[in-house]
Amino acid sequence: MLIQEVCTDCPPQEVIRLAKEFFLTRFSPWGADVESESDSHVSFRLEAGELVIGVGPDGERTLVRGSTSRVHHELSQFLTLLSSPEQVRQNVDGPGVSGAG
Repeated sequence: MLIQEVCTDCPPQEVIRLAKEFFLTRFSPWGADVESESDSHVSFRLEAGELVIGVGPDGERTLVRGSTSRVHHELSQFLTLLSSPEQVRQNVDGPGVSGAG
């Protein structure tokens, strides 16, 4: 699993909403379904594999971590919507914010 992360000024609930919008409606040509969801994560099942987005506090900002086995570029695209591309860190060690990854 590749883990990527970024800090954003978006509140956690907004990050989850944006992730669902991005991966359920804009992410094509592969279909996505929400596999599980909470206040701190959303997990998608895609034809190309699994994708998990987790959120948690980082001071006054929100830390967003995503983990995926196959849709690395698409995850990067989503994270750059939340912050500048230069701030997206890849190959982060450890589990995602939600404990997934």
